[in-house]
Amino acid sequence: MHIFAILAAMMAVFLLLAGRQQPRVGVFVAAILWLLYAVYEYHVATGVLCDKDCNIRVDLVLFFPILGIATWYAYRSYVGQPGELRVVGMVLGVGGLIIVAALLAAFGYEAPAGLAVVGALAIVVYAIKSRKRTAGGAEGA
Repeated sequence: MHIFAILAAMMAVFLLLAGRQQPRVGVFVAAILWLLYAVYEYHVATGVLCDKDCNIRVDLVLFFPILGIATWYAYRSYVGQPGELRVVGMVLGVGGLIIVAALLAAFGYEAPAGLAVVGALAIVVYAIKSRKRTAGGAEGA
């Protein structure tokens, strides 16, 4: 079970390095989601969130699509393809962080839950600022 936590952490590091090379919000959102998933998976593997006998992981039905879509949008953002569905990536990032925050709060981890909420708010603020900047640029043209 630890292999999943290690692979998720490696994916987060890869995305953080890619984001450092070519700063894109989508890449950082995906990196944060992968990092939070790695921490979650580590706690599942060590028996903190799930006992050793939990074989059916229904939680992965929720996490894998979110991680997959976030990673897809990170890739599209990184290679510079047009972002016609950029809003979907931001909504996905905010939704994923809110779900992670709710799970962390439910298990008593208030500090990491607060961090996830702050990350979600940061994405919302960035979206509003970029929307205003785009709208302001269109008016001046």
